[in-house]
Amino acid sequence: MNYQRAVSVSRFILILLCIGLLVSVAVFGFSIGEKGMEGVFEEGTITLGLDLAGGSSITYQANTEDTGETLNTGMNSVLSVMRQRLDSQGLTEANAFRVGDDMVTVEIPSVSDPAKAAETLMATAVLTFRDYDKNILLEGNDVKSAKDFYTDSDGDGDAEYIVELTFNESGVNKFTDATKAAAQATDDNYKKIYIYMDEALISAPSVESRYAETGITGGTCIISGSFDAESAAALAGQINAGALKYTLSNVDQRTIGATLGEKSLTTSLKAGAFGIILVMLFLIIYYRVPGLMASVSLIAYMAVFAIILVVVKANLTLPGIAGIILSIGMAVDANVVIFERVKEEIKLGKSAKAAVEAGHHHALSAVIDSNVTTLIAAGVLYFLGAGTIKGFAITLGLGVIISMFSAIFLTHWLLRICLGMGISDIRFYGVNKDKTEKTRKFHFINNKKITYIIVGVVLITGLLSFVIRGFNLDIDFSGGSQLDINLGVEVTPDVCDQINSMIENNIGANYVSSTKASLTDNNVAVIRTGTAVLSIDQQQTLNESLKGAFPDANFEDVEYQSISPIIGDSLKRTAVLAVILAVVLMLAYIWYRFQLLSGLSAIICLMHDLFVMLILYSLFQIPVNSNIIAALLTILGYSINASIVVFDRVRENKTKFGAEKSFGDTVDISIKQTLARSANTSLTTLLTIGMVYIFGVDSIKNFALPIIVGLCAGLFSSLFLAGLLWVEGERIFKNRKKATK
Repeated sequence: MNYQRAVSVSRFILILLCIGLLVSVAVFGFSIGEKGMEGVFEEGTITLGLDLAGGSSITYQANTEDTGETLNTGMNSVLSVMRQRLDSQGLTEANAFRVGDDMVTVEIPSVSDPAKAAETLMATAVLTFRDYDKNILLEGNDVKSAKDFYTDSDGDGDAEYIVELTFNESGVNKFTDATKAAAQATDDNYKKIYIYMDEALISAPSVESRYAETGITGGTCIISGSFDAESAAALAGQINAGALKYTLSNVDQRTIGATLGEKSLTTSLKAGAFGIILVMLFLIIYYRVPGLMASVSLIAYMAVFAIILVVVKANLTLPGIAGIILSIGMAVDANVVIFERVKEEIKLGKSAKAAVEAGHHHALSAVIDSNVTTLIAAGVLYFLGAGTIKGFAITLGLGVIISMFSAIFLTHWLLRICLGMGISDIRFYGVNKDKTEKTRKFHFINNKKITYIIVGVVLITGLLSFVIRGFNLDIDFSGGSQLDINLGVEVTPDVCDQINSMIENNIGANYVSSTKASLTDNNVAVIRTGTAVLSIDQQQTLNESLKGAFPDANFEDVEYQSISPIIGDSLKRTAVLAVILAVVLMLAYIWYRFQLLSGLSAIICLMHDLFVMLILYSLFQIPVNSNIIAALLTILGYSINASIVVFDRVRENKTKFGAEKSFGDTVDISIKQTLARSANTSLTTLLTIGMVYIFGVDSIKNFALPIIVGLCAGLFSSLFLAGLLWVEGERIFKNRKKATK
């Protein structure tokens, strides 16, 4: 009696503990809206990317024909100059790094005027000292250092901003000779030393006649003029940095307001919290005690994930958060595979304890194989992607690794604890006392005509859409400029026409592309200015025009992108290469783990799923941007998971049934046995990514929707197409083999 009471108390405590953890997740989710970004991410923990913290990312390409080591040395020099200029402007949190062979990317968080920062960084900063006839007397490399001061340099009682130059050994003599010649001149124009930055005259100080015999000695001089604190500091910084090795072209510029970034973070975290709660509720209702333990394991999974992000000082981006949320849904995948196998073992007559052990043992290979394919996709994204796409790959890959550990070890250990506490009634494990399994009469293989008709309709629909509607290439691929800004008024067709007229009149008719309202806010205008990239002056002209026409416009909540067609072409090549490489690697792995025919069947299914996603992009004219690479590879990894679980069961049943059943019947039985798993894993992942779509900002909505459609396509192909293609392949192969005998 005491033992039973202890068991009951233990159950009660365990349930309270798990419910408490679930409630804490819910409270966390609801508190995000009140605390905001600062309440969740404290300084010194997880670094927020520019799309969440706000700021600008600018990529420059060198205009040069240099190659090999010469180019490498030159670009390292450019990188060094960029870093010095960032420091000279007080942008100590900014980062500069090389991209490819001839490009440098500069990331500037929380910059208030990105256009001005870009202009300063691109300046060639060629400093020259000239006479009245523009003969060069000294050059920038004769200057040792430059410092800006606010001082009364003339002793007249009026302080001003100045720049003090200190010359190196060669510069001292040149400057002395130049000032001596100027002091001896009789014409006032020739008494001056003209200081140019590139071809812009920045100062023209006169040399007093008292220096006619000796010139100015001492190795220093002062540049004075119409400086303010910012311009004096910028000039000193440019002089110290020296001249850039190459002239640079701004080929990619992205800016997002800090408030807009915080909003993106808040909505994404809300989406994650709600998605987690829904997944946990589903697990508990459907699988009962195993679902409760999986929920506890999932909380531990999130805690470990957060710790790793803090330790490695991860740069968290908006697609990165989407990757985390998606990986949470996928983390449940392994648990569902195991729990469904446990239920099968119970229905075979085993006790709950024996079923838990057998279920984990038999499901292990399917869990490992399915997650390895997702890791392949994440790996390809990491090595071929850049920026936010690389962040997505890191979070997705980390999520898969941690989820495997939590499902294989932690959930298993928690279930053993429950069994040790006497929680062994099969009803607690999702199985009713009546263990009779309902027979599913639908035959997936024999009804292949239905499958072929559906696939045929999809194929024809897609081809027609591609021909008639084509694709809506975003500026990531087409090049051009785009500005998203809250105008403070509803963006009606008349407002759009007004903005387009404004662009035509102030910038040029060839820059008029389109203006529309945002998907999530009718006051936000999305302004496209054709495939040509706006210059810094054109950006400022557009901003001033908008300020005049819409005085309530919020320029702190602005998102701006300007991308050269060169970058777009590079992204296209990357997208194609990433998909091809991922497909080849997955085919090789499946061939190794199963056989070639199953691998080819899986690859055809992948092509089907990707084709369905592309149809969605075409039919609904969803902007095709760099996120499509992550979306396509995510579906590649996830879709093949479902096929692998079916294939794993086919391999097991082939050994079990032998010649007793035909291969078609074996495949059909395997599909039916894994049907619940396929449906439930798709549902849990849809719950999380669905919340991302519901709560997300425009860019993340356009990322989540294709994944949702791809998940549905993957469920269809794994149930109706993968096994059927394998059976058809076996039949064709056997017929050819007979014909050759």
